[in-house]
Amino acid sequence: MHPVPCFLYFLAVIGFTIFSRDPVILAESLLGAVTAAVLSEKSGALPFLAVTAAAVTLTNPLFSHNGVTVLFFVGDLAVTLEALVYGLAFSVMLCAAVLWGAVSVRFLTSDKYIWLFGRLLPSAGLVLSCAIRFVPLFIGRTRDFIGSRKAVTIKGIAAAFSASLSYSAEEAMITADSMKSRGFGTAKRTFYSSYRMTGGDIRALVTVLLYGTVCLVMSALGAGRFYYYPAVSALRLGAADIALYVSFGALCVLPTALIVKEELKRAFIKE
Repeated sequence: MHPVPCFLYFLAVIGFTIFSRDPVILAESLLGAVTAAVLSEKSGALPFLAVTAAAVTLTNPLFSHNGVTVLFFVGDLAVTLEALVYGLAFSVMLCAAVLWGAVSVRFLTSDKYIWLFGRLLPSAGLVLSCAIRFVPLFIGRTRDFIGSRKAVTIKGIAAAFSASLSYSAEEAMITADSMKSRGFGTAKRTFYSSYRMTGGDIRALVTVLLYGTVCLVMSALGAGRFYYYPAVSALRLGAADIALYVSFGALCVLPTALIVKEELKRAFIKE
């Protein structure tokens, strides 16, 4: 697919996921990300993300004691329902964003980033290309570090995460030095991939722009606002909220629908 609809799609779905705290939006994003990851063979991070989500959910009440619904006390510190629910919502957001990043690597490859930004912003294109590439590498490296330990504990996961982060930072600097020594961004460059807008690309672009615009407008009108402190707010189901949920849900299932469509087409051709 053409880089423009691909880039706008992942920008929209990851952006709404990161900046939203509405449980419906987060649930739709996670479900869409998991389905797309499984179908695009990028589901290897699911066990690691499940452990991470559980750790974030359970540890958040130990650091945040806001909220009016006290469940119990640990010494003099109150563990509240609001902190627990917020930890769960944050872990869902984190897992969904990481999975969307992993899926984007499959469809929005590094050459597409270079094609998009190489002419006007060569440095930005290189940074984005490297950043997206490092997401699955970071997850896989962290999983390997955790697997090398005899016992998997929260302390061990934190140590593996820290080691993987340091390793990835060093690798990023090596890549930057390598590209600089090759003169990247110092002159006009050519591209080995030539992309042309097809009818399917145009339809995908219109779909992304349509649903993305609806989500932006509904959010600007106050839809999807949800609060966890001082008490968990009630879920609103007004017309604007429903339009937001339907539009964002349609965005989240778009990769799954395209993948299933292509697989059915291949199966029909084989028959």
